[in-house]
Amino acid sequence: MTPGPVLFIAFAVTFVVLGGLAWLMRHRGVFVRIERQSPSALARRLKPHTAIYAPPGPGPFPAVILLHGCGGPRGVTEAYGRRCAEAGFIAFAPDSLALRGIGYREAVSKVCTGACLRAGERAGDVFAALEIARVDRRVDQTRIALAGWSHGAWTILDALTWAAERRPPPSLQRLPKAGVSGVKGVYAFYPYSGFLARSRGHDWPAGIRVEALLVPGDTVCDDADSVKMLEARRAAGSDTAWDWMEGATHGFDEPDHLPGSGLTFDRDLARKGEEKLLAFLKRTLL
Repeated sequence: MTPGPVLFIAFAVTFVVLGGLAWLMRHRGVFVRIERQSPSALARRLKPHTAIYAPPGPGPFPAVILLHGCGGPRGVTEAYGRRCAEAGFIAFAPDSLALRGIGYREAVSKVCTGACLRAGERAGDVFAALEIARVDRRVDQTRIALAGWSHGAWTILDALTWAAERRPPPSLQRLPKAGVSGVKGVYAFYPYSGFLARSRGHDWPAGIRVEALLVPGDTVCDDADSVKMLEARRAAGSDTAWDWMEGATHGFDEPDHLPGSGLTFDRDLARKGEEKLLAFLKRTLL
């Protein structure tokens, strides 16, 4: 083969490869640069976007951080937060999308598809929310829990792996000194546990009870992946368990799903989900 065709083929292959990488960077979030911040700086930025649901009185109260799914709070963390406050817990519900100026439609097309704001980046919000809670005088710093939905559950569980390794997630310059100190439990609603989930192959800190509520036949976050991940963490020594919400779809407690999504809001099951979280908080924090 003469040099001319060889060079042409090499150029064409290079063009295709570079085009493919550009597509991955634009549409799938591959190789996206993540800005690293100090925990205190991220906490300052996140605080104005954090709703707080508190019982009356000065406290100190056991606390829970509520981390929404990929589409934003959508009324979910508000409903759970109010129930938590009524039961004597102070709840902090940061809005990771509002912090970054991401609206609902953009979240559905980019965050929910994994094109941006994956768990590695968002894990910094978990540590920042803990910092926000720790400086609130109403919080009992020895009794804290974390709860997350779907993407938020993925984020929390992956944040635990970074804490166990005493390493900061990609969005933080360093871990806060307190790390996950005072965190007694995690409750994960229908978490993503696919190949991007760090919890599939990395351990969690000792002494933190992890429970998950899964949806049989979940069409968004494969429940079989979650069982496999939870079994692996249990085999590694983690204190973990899982339960099932029969008759539910992914996002059963989120109202106003997009038409054609196949997801259904069920008010009765949502109420049952709230009761399950409250029962978990009472077992682990009281």
